[in-house]
Amino acid sequence: MAEVSILNYGIGNTGSIVNMFRKLRVAASVVSTPESVSEAKRLVLPGIGAFDACMDALQRSGLRDSVLEFAAAGRSLLGICVGMQMLTLGSEEGDMPGLGLIRAYTRRFPALAGLRIPHMGWDTVRWVIPEHPLAGNLTHDSRFYFVHSFRVRCESAANSLAVCAYGGEFSAAILSGNIAGVQFHPEKSHRFGLQLLNNFSTT
Repeated sequence: MAEVSILNYGIGNTGSIVNMFRKLRVAASVVSTPESVSEAKRLVLPGIGAFDACMDALQRSGLRDSVLEFAAAGRSLLGICVGMQMLTLGSEEGDMPGLGLIRAYTRRFPALAGLRIPHMGWDTVRWVIPEHPLAGNLTHDSRFYFVHSFRVRCESAANSLAVCAYGGEFSAAILSGNIAGVQFHPEKSHRFGLQLLNNFSTT
């Protein structure tokens, strides 16, 4: 059985994520059925594009309930980019509800003079909970690759694993028990992304 399963619901960079785990010599597979999700040890929920499009695709794939059941079983779930936003209660980008696994909201970046939207490129994150397993061997100067026009704000600071400053501080990584998400793309973040994915593979 693969150590990590990447969910294929029609949206997301599944191939790039699999390749990163291969570099780490971690057995990874792409899954697309309720049965394969139920058998997974660890699950990655990728997402790119618009929030509603991702939520709609997840619903139409018949895998939404499988993701919720996986999370309820206490196994490790990692959302990436829009996949992280999908873990929240909802997004100002659309009308569909999120999975509601973490009490947080996805909001637009503020309209500030000189602030370019989307937030795109390399940026530094600050680990609010540096002792968390996902943050292992990642220092406060670790840099990740971002591409997003909406940002996540948690209801409770206890759910914010890492923050980034761009038009104000926002959550670059969130968590609640066995559930976590990262706004950046670890599969595009070279050695820092490899370290984070390696950390996830051992949670």
